[in-house]
Amino acid sequence: MEFADLSPDRVHQVAVYLAAAEAARRTRHHVTVVEEDRRFRLEIGGPLPRVFPRRTAQERPMRRGTRQDTEGARALVFVDLSGDVPAFYVTPPDVAGGEVEKDIDRWDRFDT
Repeated sequence: MEFADLSPDRVHQVAVYLAAAEAARRTRHHVTVVEEDRRFRLEIGGPLPRVFPRRTAQERPMRRGTRQDTEGARALVFVDLSGDVPAFYVTPPDVAGGEVEKDIDRWDRFDT
């Protein structure tokens, strides 16, 4: 997949919809995407996860956003779009910066 020509808002939108499709495929939860201004909110089984995409391997490591970005989130969903196939990593909202890639096999893949 090629994402280089997409705006950051469009990359976020793509990541949210891909995460929604993956959650629908892997869980029995009701999945909803809600548009809010220029952003999209993902709801999986009611609680709110936040979605953070990465489009190229050259971008900084996947990390949590600011406290404002994660406040009220039940989980964080990191969507790595840098490979041939998107990868999804579900973490608690308080994951430390750099932890997602350091221990990649530690994170759920929408199984819970």
